[in-house]
This record gives sequence, structure tokens and C-alpha cells, in this order.
Amino acid sequence: MKALAYLRVSTEKQVETGVSLENQAERVRQYCGYRGFDLIDTIRDEGISGGVNKARDGFNKLLDRIEDGSVDVLVLYSLERLSRDMLTLLALERYLDAYDVELHTVDGAIDTSTPDGFMNFGMKAFLSEFERRQVKYRTKKNMEHLKESGRLVGAVPYGYVAVIERDVKRLVENPKEQQVIVEANECHEIGASLTEIARTLNNKGYRTRNGKPFTAQQVKRMLDGYQDKWNVRKGRMGKEIRQFITAIG
Repeated sequence: MKALAYLRVSTEKQVETGVSLENQAERVRQYCGYRGFDLIDTIRDEGISGGVNKARDGFNKLLDRIEDGSVDVLVLYSLERLSRDMLTLLALERYLDAYDVELHTVDGAIDTSTPDGFMNFGMKAFLSEFERRQVKYRTKKNMEHLKESGRLVGAVPYGYVAVIERDVKRLVENPKEQQVIVEANECHEIGASLTEIARTLNNKGYRTRNGKPFTAQQVKRMLDGYQDKWNVRKGRMGKEIRQFITAIG
């Protein structure tokens, strides 16, 4: 059976040392030899995060190779090299199945050619998703804690200035900018749109921290509890997911 290997490292440091990539490559070669697979090619994504599939040139090349019918088996060092997102992994398994391509991993012993191997794949996909969400949750809670304690997180938001107290950067209200925020919220409470609020602030002579006129997007960040009536990205993504669900059902 003709096998295609896919390798990925997510940091430039790993790329420079070559340790992770070479370890993956060697383990995959050994696995293919053990299983009697003919390893015909290896595709690499070096220093690329697995979070955005369209940004991975190697990943997209991998899909092209699957579609051209030149391989029978896709071999990875571990499942997370492909993705940690469960929906992505399940969709990819269905995609491989549509082209009669088996998925094998060295670490975790995944082999989708058997029912037991598919069950192992499903469990690994679930655990990867659990880990991804756990990291996201912990990061979110840590950021919230830093904000609540008045510590600086990221760029200094409009309405505040950063001060250093005992070697810790904290946010302190800027009275002039806070006044602008108050007026923006008052306009919002009486039903003014973002564009109208920006125009009102600019007509009063208020300017951003960089001395430029306010825009609707900058106004939105100043409003308490502002909710988009229609989030374009979420709406588009929702429609695409619906099409995906109906296509594979």
C-alpha cells in the first residue's frame, strides 16, 4: 500500500532545531517499514499552527494528494499533528473514507481500517478537543483575573493609562477619556447608531488617542454590553456548518 506522511511543528524554535520534525519523520518511516507500507512522499508544515487550516500550505497539499488518488494510507506521528479540533478531525476522517484512504498514527496506534481502530480515533479526537477547550478556558479565566485585579492585559484600552506599581503594570482611569466614554454610552442609551455616535463625538471636537476622528468600530469598544445585531463571521460560519451537516448526513 502506498503511504503519505504528514509532519508538522508549530514553533520556529522546533523548526530550527529540527528535532521534532526529524523524530516524527524517523518514527513514521519505522512504522511504515513495520506495516509494509511503501512511503512514497512526506509533506511538512514547519512553524505553522494547527489552528487555521487554510494557512497551512502542506495541509492543503495533503488534501490535493488525497484527491488525486495516488495514496492508500495517510501516516502521522500523532493525531494532534493534524489538528486538535474535533470537528476538523471527524470531517477529515470522513473525507479520507470517501477516497478509501486509511488513517494511521504512530503514537496512539490509530488505524481506521478496523472498527476498533476507528473507535480509538474517535476517543483521541474527543480528548484532543477536551484539551484544546481546557487550555482556552484556563487562558480566559487567567485574563479575567488579571483584568479584575487591575493589571494590564494587552494594549491599554481607551479610557485608561498604564502605571507601574511594585513592578506590576496596572490600569488607571484617564478622566478626559472616561468623559468621552460616558457621552458615547449616553448617546447609545437613547438609540443612536455607532456611526451617529462617532459623528457626535467628532463634532464635539473629541479625538482618539492618536488624534484622529472616531470611527464606528472604535465607538463599539467603548459601549457597555454592546451586542452586534448581526455578526457577519458567525452568520457565515453557521451557514457553512449547516451545509456541511446536510452534505454528510
